Amino acid sequence: MPETPELSRRNTAVDLGESVEFPMTPGRTSPNDNLPLHLSSLIGRERETAQAKRLLDHHRLLTLTGPGGSGKTRLALAVGEFEDGVWWVALASLSDPELVGQAVASVLEVREQPGRSLGETLADHLASRETLLILDNCEHLIEACARLADALPHSCSNLRVLATSREALGVAGETVLLVPPLSLPDSGHPPPPEELERYEAIRLFVERARYASPSFELTGRNASAVARLCRNLDGIPLAIELAAARTRVLSVEQISSRLADSFRLLKSESRTADPRQKTLEATLEWSHELLGEKERALFRRLSVFAGGFTLEAAEEVCAGGDIEEDAVLEVLSDLVEVVGVGHRAGWGGGALPAP
Repeated sequence: MPETPELSRRNTAVDLGESVEFPMTPGRTSPNDNLPLHLSSLIGRERETAQAKRLLDHHRLLTLTGPGGSGKTRLALAVGEFEDGVWWVALASLSDPELVGQAVASVLEVREQPGRSLGETLADHLASRETLLILDNCEHLIEACARLADALPHSCSNLRVLATSREALGVAGETVLLVPPLSLPDSGHPPPPEELERYEAIRLFVERARYASPSFELTGRNASAVARLCRNLDGIPLAIELAAARTRVLSVEQISSRLADSFRLLKSESRTADPRQKTLEATLEWSHELLGEKERALFRRLSVFAGGFTLEAAEEVCAGGDIEEDAVLEVLSDLVEVVGVGHRAGWGGGALPAP
């Protein structure tokens, strides 16, 4: 594995200290996209990238879902090329749903026209173009994004829309692809150190640790600790990257032992990282703010479980007040979509601490 980062569009979660080039700056190779270029390589995701490409070949709207830090944005940026461009619309910094259309128009350099709605102007611009439009971080603007993603493909036969969101947009014709955690070694029968790097989570940790500490190596002495750390972080790319950055001052064993205080330990020192993803705490707060009162109440009640729970147990323990027993499943499903609670089979485990 090279120790020098490669210039690549294919990445995982938000990089720590990444460099970004924007459209038409020196070094751009195509005027038909505004995708950021990064100085770190994509680790794994070959299967998910191929699957997303296949789905976009047959569906007009694809939404990548998953908990915060699972690498939805990076997977979206890796999907591929379209004849008339791939245009990325970053929505995380917007708070007003009315600005979603304007954000798209700004990226496409489309100007509003007197007497016409912005939606009509966008549809005219995109009508004859074979274009992929990426709407990134839709969850806090879900209704506005859903309306746009529903309207534009009806008017633009060659347009594909790829959205990233912690929950599905919920419109007709939408296909949803859950972005899974990175692959992990089995806890019961870990492979020998020389075979560990075939797992995506291990490779990500090792590469990002080398950015922080160029002399870092996966050895027989630290291999078990690296595997245990990545499993404890559930293979979530952002959490692994934040942990790997700590190898500058801590051993893997020290990082692993301090994860009980993960909010303070897992943070980025990057001045350019997205504020939502500078710490694991900020990522969780972003998700928590998206929840309604019932979802927040259920999230608090689920904290009584340790090591996982069944649906039946959740219905028995968490029902009450304004959450009827037969409504627990629906509210729990919302938590899975927005926060990632129980994103593994059986509702158990997860890198998220108790609320």
